[in-house]
Amino acid sequence: METIDGIEVLFHDDGAKSTGHALYPGFKQESKILTKGSVLREGALALPCDILWERDVPIKLRDGTTIYSDVYRSPHTRLSVPAIISSGGFGKNGGVNRKMMDMSPWRHGVPQCTVSSLEKFEALDPAYWVLHGYAMVHPDTRGSWMSEGDTYTNCTLDGKDAYDIVEWVAAQSWSNKRVTMSGNSWLAQTQWFVGAENPPHLTCLAPWEGWNDLYNDTARRGGIPNPEFQQGLMNNCFPGLGRTEDVASMTHKYPTWNAYWEDRKARLDKITVPLYVTASWTNALHTRGTFRGWSEAASKDKWLRVHNSNEWPDLYYPQNVEDLRKFFDHYMKDGVSNGWEYTPRVRLSILNPGPGNLDIVNRPEMEFPLARQQSKRLFLDAKGASLHWEVAPAQAQSIEFDAVTGTANFIYVFPERTELTGHFRLKLWVEARGNEDIDLFTKFAKLDKNGQLAESICIDVGYLSDDPMADREKHRAMHAEGDKHVDVYFAEGATGRLRVSHRELDQQRSTPHQPYYTHANIQKLSEGQIVPVDIELWPFGMIWEAGEAIKLTVAGHNLRPELTFRTPLVKTLNKGSIVVHAGGEYDSHLLVPYIP
Repeated sequence: METIDGIEVLFHDDGAKSTGHALYPGFKQESKILTKGSVLREGALALPCDILWERDVPIKLRDGTTIYSDVYRSPHTRLSVPAIISSGGFGKNGGVNRKMMDMSPWRHGVPQCTVSSLEKFEALDPAYWVLHGYAMVHPDTRGSWMSEGDTYTNCTLDGKDAYDIVEWVAAQSWSNKRVTMSGNSWLAQTQWFVGAENPPHLTCLAPWEGWNDLYNDTARRGGIPNPEFQQGLMNNCFPGLGRTEDVASMTHKYPTWNAYWEDRKARLDKITVPLYVTASWTNALHTRGTFRGWSEAASKDKWLRVHNSNEWPDLYYPQNVEDLRKFFDHYMKDGVSNGWEYTPRVRLSILNPGPGNLDIVNRPEMEFPLARQQSKRLFLDAKGASLHWEVAPAQAQSIEFDAVTGTANFIYVFPERTELTGHFRLKLWVEARGNEDIDLFTKFAKLDKNGQLAESICIDVGYLSDDPMADREKHRAMHAEGDKHVDVYFAEGATGRLRVSHRELDQQRSTPHQPYYTHANIQKLSEGQIVPVDIELWPFGMIWEAGEAIKLTVAGHNLRPELTFRTPLVKTLNKGSIVVHAGGEYDSHLLVPYIP
């Protein structure tokens, strides 16, 4: 049983089993050629070339564990080729997650006609990449499906396993010794951990939207325990023969930082290979980690693209596939000079929801955060339920609301077109009445000139539709009626959360726009005690036109939909009431990255 610095990692046997699993096509070690023009699934993209499919190829890891992988490559060339690994346990040939995508409205913006069905969930399509001279390697990671061992979340062990897979690929007769990885979410998370291991033949990485810090990004964001999504993913989407890591039990057993959490935080400062990082402002799971990966990776050559869509359709849009191939060709193929090095190091999409407004897409920049940003403050006015630009109310006031169901809202109307892009930090003076702690949740959103919520639409359901306008109208109607299936298709603004007893800051790591919590000492509240807290809101980029407003909300419950409509609501410790103090000696304010 694994221990980390004396801490026992807990497991359970309640996860789904691969034996007899309805979505497992069966263990079959064979090689077969899929012929050009074949349609492998109704409505799918016809194969553009012949593909050699090698099934359930064994890979032995350093501790003797054997995992199994599928390999896709051309059957006609004797030339060595570069390889792309899509490493994750969702299933080499589909699995639970792809079934859920098939069942979701509009396949989450990925029409079946755009992919061949050879792709793993959240992975590149072998049909395209084999055509363009690559091999694709699809391992079932440790503990998943028929691969041996127990199932773990992303961690140091995951990075070591991926190191062994990279070196196995490089040793194959068909390999040109240049190996990379690609994919969204879990398939990106793995890349942060293997990048820190620096396998000799790892040539570059393309982590497109993936967290890299289990505690701060998901399981205990702001100190508030919320492991249900991560545990549900592992229990249901990684069927295997062994045990499943009990992230939920670890989350509740170890509320403060320790070696377990350190092991499940990627050492980004050790990553040196070239990176093509993709992020979005609106991803409720990956935004913080992806931007942190971009900022803290030690790579000399790294690129960031921030899009205005959703991670799933963004991965398959033709312009993005071609862009990624340009990056890979530059590093993975001999003698390819395609000008990739002249690609802007940062490309930002700035959201501008609202009637008649348009987003800015792929604006070239030199860096992120932007060097030209100015720190401005929006001071809270408790009496007027408003925000004041750079001028604090002279008189101290307070607003009190129910800690379980209540909210406090503060609004500021922009007199001129304003862009706020970067990291946001909310300082609040708070008091608990009837409790010794508070779970705080906050967000900002945009109101149009009529005071109505202006949401960004993250997935264009009209993409390649026979009747795009009708589909988009149906989409909006489903959302207006509260259909939870399309929650993920819409976004408002940046969110933050904090358990007030976790308010202690690491002053060495904190910056004016980004508080860094120690999570080392629990600091409970006493009756009548008023304390300052700094809340990290995840990075965001948005434009407000003249007459539009920013609405800041503070509450004791989650202010945005959970990660999926099946994920249980965040459980809080709240009771009694929450008091927010502002004005006078209480400088409660939202620090914003103003872009002149």
